[in-house]
Amino acid sequence: MAAPRPLLLLTRPQASSEAFWAALPEYTRDAVDILINPLLSIDVTGPLPNLNGVTGLIFTSANALDAYKALGGEVLDIPVIAVGTATGNAARRLGFDPDVAGGNAEQLVAHVLERGYTGPLLHLRGEIAIGDIAQTLTDAGVATRDAVLYRQELEPFTSATREALSQDRPILAPVFSPRTARQLGRESTDFDSICFAAISRAVAEALPSKAKGRTEIALKPDRDGMVELVTNMIADAVSLERRV
Repeated sequence: MAAPRPLLLLTRPQASSEAFWAALPEYTRDAVDILINPLLSIDVTGPLPNLNGVTGLIFTSANALDAYKALGGEVLDIPVIAVGTATGNAARRLGFDPDVAGGNAEQLVAHVLERGYTGPLLHLRGEIAIGDIAQTLTDAGVATRDAVLYRQELEPFTSATREALSQDRPILAPVFSPRTARQLGRESTDFDSICFAAISRAVAEALPSKAKGRTEIALKPDRDGMVELVTNMIADAVSLERRV
């Protein structure tokens, strides 16, 4: 009897989950089944602020770029600074030529300071954010304000997801933010076999303490690092199932 295929549980918003799935190598996608159950939904709220006088835009998620577009934002002839690769790719799809930082908020702040941006800059973001990038940059001498373009609402597992997670098979859940990690921890209380791929130590620490032994952390806190980690964890799961 063939061993059950591993299940990859993706919990980001639909478009982000699909983009991550597409970024995985073909041989990895061929080895697993995919289940998308967003634990955060995006509600674009706006408004888009007045951009007169702004010398650069900061984006820390693809969701912010989607909201910017939905609110009628235009491609401007000013620098666009993206937190990491995935956000940078989203900016390019909108027509920007982004300056891409290292992948997290601290690296973005350091990047802005190293590149010598003088401001005023504008950070376009969601209601929930890690750290205060605008205040940190302003305190460092680069005048920056922020504007909330969207709200992130927590969502539960569907009944179909719960049924799928009850099956006897390897299950892997990539996790990209502390808030999603906490929600995933609440929703997965009854499923102790899920393994987690965390984008950073902060995200790993937001998962339940009992998940520590089933959690691995990406070497780089960006999508490339997560693709590498998830690819390796799936390869390990497939190899284990074959040995069993």
